[in-house]
Amino acid sequence: MGDDSEWMKLPTDQKCEHKVWKARLNGYEEALKLFQRIEDEKSPEWGKYLGLIKKFVTDSNAVAQLKGLEAALAYVENAHVAGKTTGEVVSGVVSKVFNQPKARAKELGTDICLIYIEIEKADVVQEELVKGLDNKNPKIVVACVETIRKALCEFGSKIITLKPIVKVLPKLFESREKAVRDEAKLLAVEIYKWIRDALRPPLQNINSVQLKELEEEWVKLPASAPKQSRFLRSQQDLKAKFEQQQAAGGDEVDGMAFVIYTQVDPYELLEAVEILSKVPKDFYEKIEAKKWQERKEALEALESLTKNLKLENGDYGDLVRALKKVIGKDANVMLVTLAAKCLAGLASGLRKKFGTYASHVVPTILEKFKEKKPQVVQALQEAIDAVFLTTSLQNLSEDILAVMDNKNPSIKQQASLFLARSFCHCTPSTLPKSLLKPFCAAFLKQVNDSAPEVRDAAFEALGTAMKVVGEKAVNPFLTDLDKLKLDKIKECADKVELVGGKKVVAEKEKSTSKAQPPVEVPAKPASAPPKKAPAAKPAGPPKKAKPVAAVSAKGKKTSEVKEIVETELSLEVCEEKSAAVLPASCMQMLDSANWKERLASMEEFQRAVEQMDKSEMPCQALVRMLAKKPGWKETNFQVMQMKLHIVGLIAQKGNFSKTSALVVLDGLVDKVGDIKCGVKAKEALTAIGEACSLPWTAEQVVSLAFAQKNPKNQAEALNWLANAMKEFGFSGINVKGFINNVKTALGATNPAVRTAAIALLGVMYLYMGPPLRMFFEDEKPALLAQIDSEFEKMQGQSPPASIRGFSKKGAEDEGEEIEEQEDEGGSGDFMDLLPRTDISEKVTSEMVSKIGDKNWKIRKEGLEEVTAIISEAKFIQPNVGELPMALKGRLNDSNKILVQQTLSILQQIATAMGPALKQHVKNLGIPIITVLGDSKANVRAAALTTLNAWVEQTGMKEWLEGEDLSEELKKENPFLRQEVLAWLAEKLPTLRVVSPDLMFCVPYLYACLEDRNGDVRKKAQDALPTFMMHLSYEKMLKATDVFPPHPSASSSCHAGQTSWSCQSWPCQSCTQRPTSKGFSRFVHFPSIEGKKTF
Repeated sequence: MGDDSEWMKLPTDQKCEHKVWKARLNGYEEALKLFQRIEDEKSPEWGKYLGLIKKFVTDSNAVAQLKGLEAALAYVENAHVAGKTTGEVVSGVVSKVFNQPKARAKELGTDICLIYIEIEKADVVQEELVKGLDNKNPKIVVACVETIRKALCEFGSKIITLKPIVKVLPKLFESREKAVRDEAKLLAVEIYKWIRDALRPPLQNINSVQLKELEEEWVKLPASAPKQSRFLRSQQDLKAKFEQQQAAGGDEVDGMAFVIYTQVDPYELLEAVEILSKVPKDFYEKIEAKKWQERKEALEALESLTKNLKLENGDYGDLVRALKKVIGKDANVMLVTLAAKCLAGLASGLRKKFGTYASHVVPTILEKFKEKKPQVVQALQEAIDAVFLTTSLQNLSEDILAVMDNKNPSIKQQASLFLARSFCHCTPSTLPKSLLKPFCAAFLKQVNDSAPEVRDAAFEALGTAMKVVGEKAVNPFLTDLDKLKLDKIKECADKVELVGGKKVVAEKEKSTSKAQPPVEVPAKPASAPPKKAPAAKPAGPPKKAKPVAAVSAKGKKTSEVKEIVETELSLEVCEEKSAAVLPASCMQMLDSANWKERLASMEEFQRAVEQMDKSEMPCQALVRMLAKKPGWKETNFQVMQMKLHIVGLIAQKGNFSKTSALVVLDGLVDKVGDIKCGVKAKEALTAIGEACSLPWTAEQVVSLAFAQKNPKNQAEALNWLANAMKEFGFSGINVKGFINNVKTALGATNPAVRTAAIALLGVMYLYMGPPLRMFFEDEKPALLAQIDSEFEKMQGQSPPASIRGFSKKGAEDEGEEIEEQEDEGGSGDFMDLLPRTDISEKVTSEMVSKIGDKNWKIRKEGLEEVTAIISEAKFIQPNVGELPMALKGRLNDSNKILVQQTLSILQQIATAMGPALKQHVKNLGIPIITVLGDSKANVRAAALTTLNAWVEQTGMKEWLEGEDLSEELKKENPFLRQEVLAWLAEKLPTLRVVSPDLMFCVPYLYACLEDRNGDVRKKAQDALPTFMMHLSYEKMLKATDVFPPHPSASSSCHAGQTSWSCQSWPCQSCTQRPTSKGFSRFVHFPSIEGKKTF
């Protein structure tokens, strides 16, 4: 009794730690009452028990433990700080409660786990339960499986992460204990409710009897989707609606069902398999063997490895090259089929990580479609379809367009069918007009092909494109087709089934005229992250100033004004039509010998045109009357000025066609250099440019001007063109043609013509930049100096916003076009129009061998040959053969001089290839980032310069997609981390929208915040706000949950006083914020100058 009286006097928290079990029991009882009595969840009283709760659940005395579990449950349910105890308490429950014989103890242990999930600790709870599945005690394993199943049933698959659970399911089915197998079966049934058929691939290798039993249970499940019945503390609004729904007895409340069943990609549930080390050592020898049997043996060994559904990332370059060689050059069709299957397996197993090799194999597969044997064609189709899903249509477009004019009908047919299948995976945003236009042009040639199978394939591809983007987007490209062919395309469109089974596409014309319910857009394949709709884009900082004209050049808005087609009329018909709309006196005095009468006639003519309705104006007839004798030979300048003014008026007010323009252009160009009439002539030319598009008008004007010998007209025509470019923008301009004309003008003897040509080059420089100079490097030094002087004046200037050249519809869609450009990234502008050289044939196997030679001098010689080829070509096509893989190998060369030489070549390639460089970002651009980890500062500086040169051409989109960037940050190289974070901190604020894949970098960004290197920590702090600008504070905060509690945690600005949003910084007076309750080192958020909004 003396002992009892001794501990009875102790405070409750000390009783809970007493060595006497009765004391502990009494302490737990008192603690339970205390926990139920405290109303304030933030009371300091909770902190006293923070380190004791684990002892509550792990008590060695069964009676005391039961009461301790009750007290622990009350604590977790009510205490604000309970989340800090999650890991240790759940671990204690698993090891010391789930093995107890008493059912009540297990029940309380399960309830504690579930209440931890309810307070937002699902990840930690799940991790401890999955660890428990490896316990040798089957009772613990059964209890853990049962708890996981109950958690999934109540909280759903959005709260409980299924991947780690699915990973251990096959092991549970192999257990010797029947109780474990039975519980695993129940868990598999519960998982199937939430993800359906996505569970089949991970379980394909379990015992056939067990699989059959599961199939029988799965069939019994209701078709309706399961519902979440228990909610997190942050989901209380859903809980209220759920209770309202239950009370009402309905399925939905306010259109909201509590369905958590979502489409899950089976690939995400699989574990990656490493196969590179398992490839037979003699594979590369056998694949080159003369005997086909040996080659077949090598391919069969590889095929068995590529059948794994998910492959671990690695360097598959040699493997892909070997397979490509078999597909392209092996005469044995059986081996070609095997190689294609291996390639399909690699692409399917690696998914986006195979994108690096996509552009290397697609041309070879397309060329191999000349084989007509069904088994070969089918294997090639499966291979190219699998490869497509690893990259984007933009990256493959050049290679596909290159074979659309092939002489072999089978290649053309299969290329079109491949595009038709690819379009099914696209949405209007991933199939923009800039990409659709060249494809449609190729299809239009094929619909008139002599081979019926080619025509049918083209119709199918056009029909699929129409289904994806809508008739309105495709019809402008189909103006030359007759009704019969248009009907066939529409018929094909009606038969198309888009990915996801959606048969309706969001057509833009349905949403622009009036508000309507949103139409479903076909879902992307599960391998690709969903693209956000434009409306959901965060209000980021303004994009780095980009010329408006360059934006219009991307979508070629100005050149897409609907063209008016008109046949040429006879003079008699023109007179008849003009007489119907002009006064009789006007018609009579048109060719009067008295200039005053001709002037009066022009005045009547002008009044009549001003009063005419657009639909009634016979433009061609009227301009032919103006050209009637004396026409453009008019000697009186007043009459001529009136005549030129009327031409401009007709072009502005009527449906003015190119046919009408051709009637007057010769006369206008002849007067453009006239002192008295030149201004009116230029105004008329501008009006015709608006009616018929500037590119066409400018081409006619320049050719007519240089067909004359009048230097004044030539100079003024060039001056007019320079001004017109500023007003219309650079969209659709025939760069090659104009450069040839400018070169002619630069060689003129008249100084005024040369001066005008140099001024025009200055305007073109605004749009084209430094690459323009490459066209004039052969000019005389004195002339080149004048050109350079003009270019220097323009440096740092942006092109003016285009104010002419787009219809009202074009003006309405301008914002949409800008959004499209931002989504695509990069500045696809005039560079797409430049004539480019195909250097793939010059990149010989001998050159590639030199670049990879063991002797550094020979490697250097090979790199110099590459430099010479690119310098000679100036502008190159994206197809450069094996060069990317060869240059990639030199980026990690032991000789740093060769690394720098390779970086110099890559800069050269960026300028020479232009926006088409995008398709090489994954296979050649990402390795540039790797060089940023070099220990030598000059090498890192060269790599950063090269990287920025590439980004200038490609934009940032391709760099941020996928996990490549996060893989670089994952490497614990302080130089690499510093440079990459500093680069991101510079680039991210200039973007309006980024890929959601940027989230992959966040865990490594947080790791960098605690890096041992001070410079890395500083760069990480600088980059952190720029990440938050795009990803949001909430997502960034949630990502910190993976970090354990840090001992240095202390007070900081609390969330109640500051509000993180997309509009403001957290606090005016403080720039520190705790990143998480578990990752609480303070992160300093430096202000970003000029960026006050996210």
